[in-house]
Amino acid sequence: MAVIKEKAECCTLLVDELYGQLPARVYATLFQRGKLSVRLISQFSKLNARQVKNGLCVLQQHNLLFYSVDANSGEAEYSVNHEYAYNLVRTGKILEMVDNSYGPAGRDVMQNLLLLGQTRISDLVAAYQAKINEVNSDDAWLNDKKPELVIKSKAQLNSVLCRLIEAELIDVIHSKTFQSAHEIEKQVHREVMDLYFSNGIKGTKAKVEFEQRVAEGLRKVREESKTLKRKLAQNGGASKRRKLAVGNETNGAPEEEEDLDPALDPRQVIRINYEKCIVELRSRRLVQYVNETLGETTGYVYGQLLKQLTKNISRCRSDPLMDTLTPEEKVTPSVTTNEILDKVKTSIDLTLGIGKIPSKSISKSAAERLTPFAPKDKIPFMNQDDSDDDEEDGDYSDSDEEMDTKKEDGDASVARMSRPEQLRQHLLLLAEGHPGFVRHCGEDEWTVDFKPLMENLRATELDSIIEQTSGRQGLRLIRILRTKGKLGEQALQSLSLMRKVDLQQKMLEMRLVGFAHTQEVPRDNKADPKKSIFLWYCDTEQAYSSLIAKCYATMVHCLQVLEVRRQKDKDVLSLAKRTNVKGKEKDMMRDESYARFAKFLKDERLLMAEMMRIDDTLALLQDF
Repeated sequence: MAVIKEKAECCTLLVDELYGQLPARVYATLFQRGKLSVRLISQFSKLNARQVKNGLCVLQQHNLLFYSVDANSGEAEYSVNHEYAYNLVRTGKILEMVDNSYGPAGRDVMQNLLLLGQTRISDLVAAYQAKINEVNSDDAWLNDKKPELVIKSKAQLNSVLCRLIEAELIDVIHSKTFQSAHEIEKQVHREVMDLYFSNGIKGTKAKVEFEQRVAEGLRKVREESKTLKRKLAQNGGASKRRKLAVGNETNGAPEEEEDLDPALDPRQVIRINYEKCIVELRSRRLVQYVNETLGETTGYVYGQLLKQLTKNISRCRSDPLMDTLTPEEKVTPSVTTNEILDKVKTSIDLTLGIGKIPSKSISKSAAERLTPFAPKDKIPFMNQDDSDDDEEDGDYSDSDEEMDTKKEDGDASVARMSRPEQLRQHLLLLAEGHPGFVRHCGEDEWTVDFKPLMENLRATELDSIIEQTSGRQGLRLIRILRTKGKLGEQALQSLSLMRKVDLQQKMLEMRLVGFAHTQEVPRDNKADPKKSIFLWYCDTEQAYSSLIAKCYATMVHCLQVLEVRRQKDKDVLSLAKRTNVKGKEKDMMRDESYARFAKFLKDERLLMAEMMRIDDTLALLQDF
């Protein structure tokens, strides 16, 4: 798969930042030259074979490479796994998300897996056991401060791993893990041809059957990484095991929760599943949107709804080859009001965030309207017939003057609502409005149409960036072009009501940043530019691509500035790394040196924060 230059440079700098210069040189060579053997990597990178193998080992350990064995030469050929390389920048967000959902123990396990890369379960258990033994030894008591353990036993570690595996945040390494999607597809094609179509594919019906068998084969390969989750499901989920523990306790046989989880196979090799992590990050981003627009209480309710819906969603974007289902097989997951209510804490006051209006002033037919089917895919930013979405006038019974006199009655009506009805009001609030955070798909059933929702949020993000870059006038011109299509300068001037000089200056400015484009229409066969007509238009997909490339370029600039600052202040940083100075920099360092050290830390935090902000935009534009 082709990778743009800015992303390749960003991934190489991230590898250099985390794993050192040697793996980064190998990675840069693979980005430039494509799939290579060890001999060719050594030739192009000017490194000897031993250095190349050491660099490849580090990259392979952290799942940053694909490899395949050439059938003719028998040599292993390596290629980059750029998606995993870029996800290194999201390490902090993933750890924060796991900490909020699974506590400090889950965060500690995920952090070690991120540091170690792919790890055998027995090796992970041995590492934790060694740390536990070290803390519990006699020498540890001689220290003034005894270190506190997050994972205190093997049973607790096993329980945390079971939770993360059931949530698909951790998956299993299998034989095809290190093959690229293209190599797996070619292999499945060959297997299907040998088994079912040895005489070739003849006719349309055979072609459709071939595509279905290939999709089935690819799904089987993808499901191989979920073997541990299926074994845990056979023993019942975590919630079921907890209910059994409560039953045993009431019968006089108390049992620790960690002891209920089945022991995992120590020979299994596990790693972080970034696809599922991105699903959780998407849910977190949506909750942030709701918090900003509708309030924190409604955002909390939305977060509980998303947790229920995304349990069986393994990735944000479906694969066009594997996820080809018939309309009968496409069942949109949904949750009921009672299922959401079971997950809402009793300490949450659901009366907050609900509008206090008399019930007679609400159009029940509009608020309670069901939408059983997902909206049809629409071209972003294009005006379409919205006659199906037009709502009837409703059954309002109060005039505007009467509404002001009945607000006090509304306060009492909200307080008298039952808790399920209060929760339902939050869900109805989410179902209203332009973004469409929730769809009311049945009687007390709710779902989320992620694809149109993310399209709307991407459009909002693009408009926001255009307004910040080119001002309100630039955004207005872009919206005119989206609505009317391609326009000449004279027609655009008459619609925008702007002076010709201002219009030309603003359109040229937006063309330079990639938001507006021109098309030359010659008047005759000679195609003389002086006699041609130039039409302005807006290509949304091209604007997205240009914006993504600029985001990667900005991240590259941040990493380069950080490296320059390190070189500039390396004498101070080397002093701060000394064991007798670390943790006591203010007391041990001179004032001038400490001021430089503090300024470097401040600038580093600012650069990292800028990279995280840019990653939020990139995730919305291409991952969510």
